[in-house]
This record gives sequence, structure tokens and C-alpha cells, in this order.
Amino acid sequence: MRHTSLLKKAAAPCAALLVAALWLLPALAQDSMQKLKDPAFPEHRPMSVPFKHNEHNEKAQLKDCTACHHAYDATGRRVPGVSTTQRRCSDCHQVRPTPNDQAPALMMAYHKLCQDCHRAQGKGPVKCSQCHVKEVPGG
Repeated sequence: MRHTSLLKKAAAPCAALLVAALWLLPALAQDSMQKLKDPAFPEHRPMSVPFKHNEHNEKAQLKDCTACHHAYDATGRRVPGVSTTQRRCSDCHQVRPTPNDQAPALMMAYHKLCQDCHRAQGKGPVKCSQCHVKEVPGG
């Protein structure tokens, strides 16, 4: 009887340690991923979608920066020809917008901008797994 109770006492901490290790492994594996350079995201948060700006624009033959770096006036209308390349997306698009914010949330803006353009052009990824690719260790 005493042997069984010792086994039960040892099993709980071992199980907890195993669960903690399994929970931490994916987080530790993501440390090597490219970081998103935007103060809206904490420094430790990895960039889910690696984006090579110049390579993308060359392949897509994008020469007009305002296609992505857009500006809107006070009435909410897009201002043609005005680029916001000197600003961060998070200057207008908040991670957690308030009801008074006119611009969509940052994540929504990223998704909408990319997916809408890819659909309109009939090229590029539009499904989650096509952009959010898990990094293969050693690859």
C-alpha cells in the first residue's frame, strides 16, 4: 500500500513537468523566427509571416508605394498619391482599437490588405497556412 502512495506522489510532479515542457517547446522553437519591427508588438513576439519587401514588390511588379502605404483624410476617404512610407502601420492601426478608432485593427488591416490584393490579382496566397508557415527546425 505504501509503495502505491509513493508512486502517486511522484507521478503528479512528473506529469506537471512533462506538460510544462511540451507547452514551452513550441515557444522556444519560435525564437529563431524573424521579429516584427513595430512597437505595437512586444519585442519577444516572433513575426508569423516573414515578408521580404523588395523581393515581393519586384516579383509583383509593384512600383506605387501607395498601393500598401496608403493615406486617408479626416472623412475616411483614401487620398490618392499620398504615401505613408515614413510611418508605421501601428500609427493608425491599433492592436486593440477602441470603439472611437476609425481604422481597422492592425491584424485585420494586414490580412485585408494582402488578401484583397492577392484575390484581385489572382496571384499570391490567401489561405492562412499559405502565409503562416511553421518553421522547420534546421531548414
